Amino acid sequence: MRPTWSGPATRSTVYWRDTEQVEPGPPLAGDLRCDVAVIGAGYTGMWTAYHLKKAEPALDVQIVEADYAGSGASGHGDGFVTPTIGHSLASVAHAYGIERAKVAYSVVGRSILELGRFCRAHGIDAQFEPGPYLQVATTGAQRRRLEKDLALIARMGAEPPRLLEREEVRTILDSPAIRAGFEVGGAMVNPHRLSRGLSRVLRQMGVGIHERSPALDVRATASGHSVVTPAGRLSAPRLLYATNAYQHRFAPLRAMVRPFWSYAAVTEPLTGAQLGQVHWPGRQAWVEARNMVLFGRLTAQNRLLVGGGPVLNYYGNDMSDARMSNARVTALLRNTLTRYYPAWGEVRFTHAYGGCIDMTPDLVPHVGSLGDGSFFAHGYCGNGVATSNTIGKSLRDLILERESAYTQLLFVGDQRRRYPAEPLAFLGGRARMAWMAVQDRWPDPLRRDPAG
Repeated sequence: MRPTWSGPATRSTVYWRDTEQVEPGPPLAGDLRCDVAVIGAGYTGMWTAYHLKKAEPALDVQIVEADYAGSGASGHGDGFVTPTIGHSLASVAHAYGIERAKVAYSVVGRSILELGRFCRAHGIDAQFEPGPYLQVATTGAQRRRLEKDLALIARMGAEPPRLLEREEVRTILDSPAIRAGFEVGGAMVNPHRLSRGLSRVLRQMGVGIHERSPALDVRATASGHSVVTPAGRLSAPRLLYATNAYQHRFAPLRAMVRPFWSYAAVTEPLTGAQLGQVHWPGRQAWVEARNMVLFGRLTAQNRLLVGGGPVLNYYGNDMSDARMSNARVTALLRNTLTRYYPAWGEVRFTHAYGGCIDMTPDLVPHVGSLGDGSFFAHGYCGNGVATSNTIGKSLRDLILERESAYTQLLFVGDQRRRYPAEPLAFLGGRARMAWMAVQDRWPDPLRRDPAG
């Protein structure tokens, strides 16, 4: 018999936005000049502004944002704070080699600690919960994927975590779906509240954030760049494109990155009695070892968030709100919930929604300069909470023309791989995702890395 659900209909809205209400600030009005202009008040733009102001307090940094700070992927993500760069460790090692991957992962790992210190220092209640999460296998093929990841960690010169067998993992999370797993250092956060807290800190530092100010056009001027918004113009000698999934809307970046839709669903708050039905004492989040990852975590309100599955791109980079709801993916996430937590099979989803993440052709981030005083960063593949803090330091040093360890990281430099024009970009994106899904379903004969 299928479980039944009663109560209000599931909402196709981002759950995190219910945890802190937002009243967008005033838009840019009139002409304004500054030292550094930033398009986009997500994590990339805001962390870069933060690091710039820490390095040069007198620098005038101004940000224009189409909606409100954190309204894009930064605020609607799933709140996993991990050392993962781009799609996976395998994709980074494939693209750049073991040694460079080792350095980058260690630096991003430090950013996880910095995020916790930042929240404590500024009194930001971002529901930051440090602690390990689980990489888990539910099949023999997924177990072999975990073993491959552990071998890569060992090749990087680090002591790999111990692979835990079924009974050991079930002392951490007693789920009948899990056959093996290992723990990875990280944290959980409320991404919306983190982005809102970061925006408040920036305003206190003197950074201007002009919300409800979409960049309609970017023009070259004798003194640099001019960003045209509906009610004003922001001019600066240095410009940062920090719009991630929206980068394709700007001509110089159109072929570098595409938006792909990723989905999640959130349950009603679990009661004490319901929580007692599943042995999960440390509340560790988990990620299933697949190309099309599936994952789950508890929120601070004891709601269960499950997400992942198909990552979809649409013709013409369609990012319209009509794509927020996807019944097929929601059904997959319902199945994932019942597979991992049979006792919670009748718990109701209150939210089921999608949002766009930014993906590059090689599934790794890219940071660089266009050579005219403008800079860019994109390609987090849904793993940008910690990486964006690190990349903000790389951008700081690029913008200030400083050579540093951050400008030598693997993701800094020319992005050689580009997407073709439509319809080839759409067809190629769908073909790649289909191939990755095939690898998940029949992995053993098809072991080639998805970034290859």
